[in-house]
Parts: sequence; structure tokens; C-alpha cells
Amino acid sequence: MAQEGLLVSAFYLLVFTAVLITYRVLRGPTLPDRIVGLNTITTKVVVIIALVSVMRGEYYLIDLAIVLLMVNSVGGLILAKYMERRGAGA
Repeated sequence: MAQEGLLVSAFYLLVFTAVLITYRVLRGPTLPDRIVGLNTITTKVVVIIALVSVMRGEYYLIDLAIVLLMVNSVGGLILAKYMERRGAGA
């Protein structure tokens, strides 16, 4: 029972911090701030999916979390390359 309460608390903490980071994504002063914020939110969503998977005992959701993490990594690399080219051309 205490372990389940800890998982629920971690879930709410992750959701709360993801909502706080949304401010940085929407109002970030620069493009890199927004990209880092979006990357952080996606990573938190992956952890949230893993927590929900453990809490509900539906471990197939871990596969979804792994795929989302891979897409997040590739997306971050693509955006970094875009920013590198954009900076070099300016």
C-alpha cells in the first residue's frame, strides 16, 4: 500500500512539473529554451507512462514509452541539426 501511494505521489509530481515546464515551451525567450522544455516534457511523459504501466500492471505500455523515448531522441537530434544550420547561415 505504501508503495502504491509513493507511485501516485510521483505521478502527480511529474504531471505538476510538466505543467510548469509548459510555460517555458510557450513563453521561452529563445528557440533552444523551447526545444529543451519540449524535450523535458516528453521525457517526463515517458516516465509517467512507465509509472502508469507499473500501477495498473499493464506492462505492454513500457513498449509505448520506449518508442516515445526513441522518437524524442531522434527529434532532438533533428532540431539540433536545424538550429546548427540556421545559426551557420545567419
